[in-house]
Amino acid sequence: MPKSHSQHNFEACKFLLGDGKYLDWVVTTAFYSALHLVQEEIFPFRDDEGYEYSSFEQYYSKTLDEGVKISKHQSTIKLVEQRIKGAGNLYRNLHDLCRTCRYRNYHVSPKKAKVAKSYLQN
Repeated sequence: MPKSHSQHNFEACKFLLGDGKYLDWVVTTAFYSALHLVQEEIFPFRDDEGYEYSSFEQYYSKTLDEGVKISKHQSTIKLVEQRIKGAGNLYRNLHDLCRTCRYRNYHVSPKKAKVAKSYLQN
């Protein structure tokens, strides 16, 4: 049986943290592991109107059709806050750490890399 996307990224995260050279990628792989993990946890689900969503892409496409204009990442954050008790802040913080290290500055301290991995594990 092939590894899930979340497991693959988690293993890359652990490897990169141990290596210590690419801490920006520790944060990035932690975030993308979390993204796949929460999507695996959330889907499929049925909304309050009885509509069943089998995947994130189906959910996101329907929200666009209904005129909701937010990014896929913001849509995922919203879903996590609504559907996974206690994970909203951890997921949002991991998303924000990833954006900072990927788009503003690739220099990440070992402490922030460990924090990112701990958000994922929690």
